[in-house]
Amino acid sequence: MSSESISLSTAHSAPASAAPSSSSKTTNLICGVYQPENSQNAFLSLQDGKRDGFDYIVTELPVPIGIVAAAAAAAAADGRVVSKDSISVRTDLKKMDSRWWSTSVVGIVGDPPHWKSALTKSVHVTSSDATGSELMKALTSSKGISSQKKQEAEKIFWGMMEWASHMCIPAVILPTVPVTETMSDGDIIKLKTEVKNSSSDEEDMFDDAPDYESQDHQHSKSTPKKEKSFSINNPSAKEYARLISQLSTSSICSTSRVQLWIRVPLTLHHLQAYQLLLARCDHSPSVGCMLSITSPLNVTELPAITRALHIVMGGGHVKGISWDVSVFLKNKRGYPTLSKSHQYLFQLVYGRLGRTLRTLVEGRVPGASNHDDGGSATRRFYLQYLAHLRSRAPLPSILDSEEAVLETPYLDNLQSPLQPLGDHLEYQTYETFEKDPVKYKRYGEAVELALEDGLKEGKFPFVKRTKSNVSYLTQIATGDDGELGLEQLLVESDNKRDDGVVHELDLYETTIFVVGAGRGPLVRESIAAVARVSSSLLAENKALIAKVVAIEKNPSAVLYLQSLKSTYRSWNGGEKYAEELDLHYPHNCENDFEFLNQFPGLSSVTVVGCDMREATSHPLLKFMIQNEEFRADIVVSELLGSFGDNELSPECLDGVQRCGILKDNCVSIPQNYTAFIAPVSSSRLYSEARCQSSFPVHPEEGPAAPASGMQRALETPYVVRSHAASQTHPERACWTFSHPHSSKSDTRMDIEDNNPSKTNASADAARNINNDRQAHVSFRSDPMLGASAGCGYGAVDTDMDSMDVKVGLDGTTNVTIHGFLGSFHSVLYESPSDKSKAGEMKRKSSDGERFSVISIAPKSFSVGMFSWFPLYFPLKQPLCAPEGSTVNCSVWRRSDDARVWYEWCAEVIGNDGNVWSTSSIHNPGGRSYHVRL
Repeated sequence: MSSESISLSTAHSAPASAAPSSSSKTTNLICGVYQPENSQNAFLSLQDGKRDGFDYIVTELPVPIGIVAAAAAAAAADGRVVSKDSISVRTDLKKMDSRWWSTSVVGIVGDPPHWKSALTKSVHVTSSDATGSELMKALTSSKGISSQKKQEAEKIFWGMMEWASHMCIPAVILPTVPVTETMSDGDIIKLKTEVKNSSSDEEDMFDDAPDYESQDHQHSKSTPKKEKSFSINNPSAKEYARLISQLSTSSICSTSRVQLWIRVPLTLHHLQAYQLLLARCDHSPSVGCMLSITSPLNVTELPAITRALHIVMGGGHVKGISWDVSVFLKNKRGYPTLSKSHQYLFQLVYGRLGRTLRTLVEGRVPGASNHDDGGSATRRFYLQYLAHLRSRAPLPSILDSEEAVLETPYLDNLQSPLQPLGDHLEYQTYETFEKDPVKYKRYGEAVELALEDGLKEGKFPFVKRTKSNVSYLTQIATGDDGELGLEQLLVESDNKRDDGVVHELDLYETTIFVVGAGRGPLVRESIAAVARVSSSLLAENKALIAKVVAIEKNPSAVLYLQSLKSTYRSWNGGEKYAEELDLHYPHNCENDFEFLNQFPGLSSVTVVGCDMREATSHPLLKFMIQNEEFRADIVVSELLGSFGDNELSPECLDGVQRCGILKDNCVSIPQNYTAFIAPVSSSRLYSEARCQSSFPVHPEEGPAAPASGMQRALETPYVVRSHAASQTHPERACWTFSHPHSSKSDTRMDIEDNNPSKTNASADAARNINNDRQAHVSFRSDPMLGASAGCGYGAVDTDMDSMDVKVGLDGTTNVTIHGFLGSFHSVLYESPSDKSKAGEMKRKSSDGERFSVISIAPKSFSVGMFSWFPLYFPLKQPLCAPEGSTVNCSVWRRSDDARVWYEWCAEVIGNDGNVWSTSSIHNPGGRSYHVRL
């Protein structure tokens, strides 16, 4: 091995993917470099690139040596002079071992060195976009290309790709889809030519770019712009699609896993030409795109480019984005900077795909020569500037927050929905859900509001009047109750007697049921809410005591709950120690035992292991059913699924009510939840769903288990953190479930205590409930194609809705619908005085309104909450929705005695009212997927 290769290995002992540069390490920006001057020497490129902080390099794929030799021999026979560069053999192969080729090198298809033809004149391209254009013209064009040259081009192309597979290069950048300039009527898209103005008066290296867009606008007033028309549906584009489709299904991609990155210039016609190619390639997961920024962008074109990018980022398998050095401006100090329009695009693209996106700096730097410090060293400043943009708000909060880190393994990773009644959750699943910083806070707020309203309405019975120093409530109210030792809590309260105040309080008792308690987060929130309400009522000389019943069917989780009860003093409320300890509270009390059993603001937890729908089979719960005063005032649950009801919350809560364990005026938290649905364009999700066909139906049966098959795979809804996806229309409501069902005062039911006359109106109201639903919703054309909703997960970007989409919009954008995203909006609790407010798509607790809401619907998204991801309903065949068309979706919630399932279908309606395309009804009769009761 040469000394050069030794120095490379010594200087960098780990692959670039494992050891990012100092520039990108702090910002998680994975950036590569393409040096045209070293395009056929990967060793020199990597040496320079690693020195300057780049993570990978791009090198041209070599022409097969046999073709080069034949070309040289033919030229010599004809008496032509052959360039030395065109027949030279690459020497970089022996200087780098396989780990560098497989982790730090991306290939690019270029033109053969021995071809000396001028670049095509059909389309205006920059030098970066022109890479490989002559080879692609010979492969795809039927005009002006001899059969001999076409055959040679095929040998060269497939030889390049075979070499990339041999070297285990992970990805290859391919030329742009051929588009032709034409004035014909078919498949025409008009695009205004762009005017470049690179003047600048910047001073700081990282200052914003000069406002050249305004200068360009001024220039456009005096200089009329020419208009060009392009055809994206030309024979060359079809031939290119055939070539890519053949390549994507060959062993090069299927076995060696080489990714194909199509270069896509940032123009409307190129974006649409690529989408057409992807559709012709059956949305192959091996085919992706490298967005190419090579020319200035006028601010008036941003709305059109934004909405086109929105669709491509969802349906286009975007793998990376390249920045040609020619597109950068310079400030007074000579450092590179981007225009405001390009900075906006940077925020848009990286804000959506920054966690998986690759960046590339390419183009020839003026004055750069082969392997000298003036070559790649100047490109270091472009990397530093891009890293600077990556570190500017709001990108770090979007991409680097704790929530973002937790979500990263789940991005576009399809998961089958839970079988909540058939399976038990694992310990780590509970642990993950409990990290949610928003959900349980909202639940705590809801319980607190319900307790306050219950006291105001006189729902809770009066127990007694007592005197108490309640300084211990501060710890309980904040959830900081420490471990075992109620006696120590009382001693602490005794020590604070001089600082505190002895209150004469009226005690009221409430009963709270937590159904599906899991590992107890809702129990903790309920305990803390009781303490907070009691603290707030001290001025009124009132306080609460609570009996909390935690019901859980998972035996392992029940053990954990019992451990909590034996560990945390706030779970015992004084009862456990009343008989064991000779404690005297710091004031005179004639009956210490009675007082110790009823500490103001504390709760006593009882853990019950049973299915919540079978309460009558448990002795304690049966006793509570038979005695109305022991029934629940508040029932709290977290049974919601991604679509609201897809984890059987209606069936479970109806079962609890039907058992007769709730008081007639019992409050449910949540009070209601609404299912929402929206169309989504995502080649990634569609490809992932199709891949499920090879997975076993029952993984527990091992390798011999039968595969799911394509029908089952595409008729199953999946929970997914949508990422490479684009919601194309604002979400629409499907249906709403409310709990508990309203009771009738004159109804009676039989209870298993042989007392048929006992009144239980609440239980009777839950009998004969049908939870089947159906919804038929229409999504009319959205001017911004749903860009404000982004990937369908997260809060909407209201700035998108304010864009003037008519400005700069000269072409139409067709949308490919790959399925639908389901979400929910839930009103946990709403005070009677605020009825109808919580159902709105906003939460304004800061304005004094008394309600608590959680939501993953984009219009009302609970920012910071990550316990639920959307539910993806795939379509077996994607539907094309042309500009101005309406997308209709029908969805049914169906059930029988043992199962619940969903059925769905979609159609596209044209402006004339005719059906342009339709899907079959998915999952009829629950044949492919259901949730077990």
